[in-house]
Amino acid sequence: MEDNTPSRDLVCVLFPGLVKNEEKAIQCLGGIKQISQVYSQPAKKRLGLSFQPDNPYVKKIYANCKKATGVVLKVKIKKTKVDNEVNREVVSTSVVGRVKKMYKFEAMCDFQYLPVHREGNGPLKCVLEQLLPSGLDDVSFVTGPAPMFIVPSNFTRSDKPTNYSYTDKRYISKEIKDTDLHCRVRAERGTPVVRFDFNLVDVLPTEPHEYYMNRKAAKVKIFPELENEYQTVKKMFDERPILSQNLIRYQTKFRISCLKIILPCLSLYMMSGPWRMLWVRYGYDPRKEPGARIYQTLDFRLRHEAGVHSMVTTKDQVTHYKRADRVRYRRWLDSEGLAIDAIEVNEGAVYFRPGMVPTQRQVFYMYCDVKLPEVEAIISQEPPAGYLCHPKRGWLPPNADQLCRDHIFKYVKETLLANHNTEFKLEQGSSDDGSNSEDDGDSFTDDRSEPSTSNTC
Repeated sequence: MEDNTPSRDLVCVLFPGLVKNEEKAIQCLGGIKQISQVYSQPAKKRLGLSFQPDNPYVKKIYANCKKATGVVLKVKIKKTKVDNEVNREVVSTSVVGRVKKMYKFEAMCDFQYLPVHREGNGPLKCVLEQLLPSGLDDVSFVTGPAPMFIVPSNFTRSDKPTNYSYTDKRYISKEIKDTDLHCRVRAERGTPVVRFDFNLVDVLPTEPHEYYMNRKAAKVKIFPELENEYQTVKKMFDERPILSQNLIRYQTKFRISCLKIILPCLSLYMMSGPWRMLWVRYGYDPRKEPGARIYQTLDFRLRHEAGVHSMVTTKDQVTHYKRADRVRYRRWLDSEGLAIDAIEVNEGAVYFRPGMVPTQRQVFYMYCDVKLPEVEAIISQEPPAGYLCHPKRGWLPPNADQLCRDHIFKYVKETLLANHNTEFKLEQGSSDDGSNSEDDGDSFTDDRSEPSTSNTC
C-alpha cells in the first residue's frame, strides 16, 4: 500500500488581509530575518505585524505559535471565458506538505495613532518626515520647531475584544454564592494579610487565620488531592521551620496555584528583614532563636568581572526582546480547575555547591543551602551571650553576607571560566551587589545606632 503522507513540515501564517504582493507581506511581518528569529524561538517570541513597516508609530499586532493539524494543497485551475462568463476547471491537485504550527493574528488593530497635521480647514497631511531624521539633516532639524505629536503610553488595556453582559443582576446573591462552589465572583475585599514587615516589637501569629482554612476546605471539595499536598508541605515545615517557595516547588513539583492556598495555612510570609521572601512556620519565632541564622536570606548577584556576567542568562530568558514581543505564559486550567504552571524551578535556583552555576544572575539563597566549607564556617559561629537579633543581618556577624558572596563568586568564576576555556586574568575585585558595610572582619558588634537604608542581607 502506498503511503501518501506528506513528508514536508510547513509553518502556516494566517495573514490578516488579502495578499497581492508577497514581498510586501513579508516586509509587514518584519522581513525574513525577523520571521526566522521568531520561528527558531516559538516559546519566547511572538510574530509581529505592522501594516506600515516604515512608520514606528503604528501599533503592531501579534500572533502566538499554536499547534495545528492540516495540509497545504496545490491546486491548478484552468479558466475559460465563454460569452463573458468565466468557467473554472480543476486540472490537478497535489499535497505540498503538512502543517503542525500556525501563527494566527487574533488581536485588534483598531488602535492606531498616526502623525498627521491639518492647517486650517485643509486636508490632513502626514508629518512623519518632520519627526524622523533622514540622515541628511543639519543642526536645524534638532534646534528648529517640531510638530506637537506625542504617542500615548497605552493604546488599549487588552488586545482582544471582551464581552460585556448587560444585565440588572450586577452581584450574585448570597444564597447562590454559598451553595455553588464553582461560582466565580470577585474576591472579597479586606482579605486578612499573611505578610509580616520585620520588626522586633510585634508578636508573630501562632495560628492561621480562619479565612485561609475555609478557603482550603472549599478547594479540597473540588480538588481532593490538595489535602495530600497540604500534608506533604506540613511535613516539610515540621523538618525545617523556614522554607522558600522555590525550595518547596523544587522538591515537590507542586503548582503555584496550590501553594498559594497551602502556604498561608501553615506559615507566615516575611516581607523584609534577615528572613525576607521566606515562609516561617506558625509558632516559630526566628527573632528568639539564634539557630535560625542558617535559614536567613542571602542575596547573591553575579558581578561584572572578567566577562563572567555575560555567561549567565537573566531570570527572564527574553529580556533582550521588547515586552510586547514576548510570549505570555498563560495559566491553563486542568480538569480540576487549578492552574498549570509553565515554568519549573531548577536546582541552581535553590542550592549551590562547588561546580554549580546559578541559573540566573540574581538568586536568593538560604545560608544552609550553600554547601561551601567557607560559608558553613561563617554561619557556625554562635553569637555571644546576650546578643539580640539585628534587624538587618539577624544573628550573623557584620560583613558576613559580603564574605559569603565573595566565596560563592570565586567558585562560580572558576567553574564558568573552566567550562568556557577562556584565558582571562582574574582580579579579586570588590562586589557590586549592593553591600557597602563599613565593618571589617567577622566578629560580633552591635551597630543598631547606625542608620541603614538597605534591606538586603
